[in-house]
Amino acid sequence: MSNNIKMLLFDFDGTIADTFEHTMRITNILSDEFKFKKVHDHEIDFLKGKTVHEIIKHLNVPILKIPSIVTKARHELHKQIDTIQPIEGLKEVLPQFKQAGLRMGILTTNSEQNVETFLEMHDLKVFDFIVSTSRIWGKNHGINKLIKQENISPCDILYVGDETRDIEAAQKAGVRVIAVTWGYNSQTVLEKFRPDFIVNTPAELFSLCSAYLPPNLAF
Repeated sequence: MSNNIKMLLFDFDGTIADTFEHTMRITNILSDEFKFKKVHDHEIDFLKGKTVHEIIKHLNVPILKIPSIVTKARHELHKQIDTIQPIEGLKEVLPQFKQAGLRMGILTTNSEQNVETFLEMHDLKVFDFIVSTSRIWGKNHGINKLIKQENISPCDILYVGDETRDIEAAQKAGVRVIAVTWGYNSQTVLEKFRPDFIVNTPAELFSLCSAYLPPNLAF
């Protein structure tokens, strides 16, 4: 890997914001309305080892209703946004990336409003842009669009995410990806999708990125 990182692109839920428990509660709230199975406590570790496709199948989520479910989930999450905390240790790391001169963005299936509210609450207004997409499995389209808009090479970007679908999206877009183990998917299943890097803590993320800054950027 050459020292040419110019942009860090982050997923939001599970990567920056600790939304896992909130999402599980919301999933169970919506299960009655949309007629799919609830998530039980004893299933949590099992589901963390599954892809989104596998989870949808396990819970019998109606595929055609997924757009409506996502919209409702965003609305429910907004009600709880003031109770959501950043991933421990990340709040101290993110401003240092910005100070080093890296361009930083968020690519998420959450709503821009939810992300903006969260960042404002936690004094994390360090991101240059937020891109919200309704494509659960199509984040690669968002990455490709950013590459064109920013006039940047895919090799200049590092994408940071916590799910197998983040890894797949980055790989399809030709962007290197760091998988973090503190989010929605377990390390075991993340490793199966062969990300470029895996980190277990925000401190490890900081060390990794600092080692690959271009000469004109420095901490």
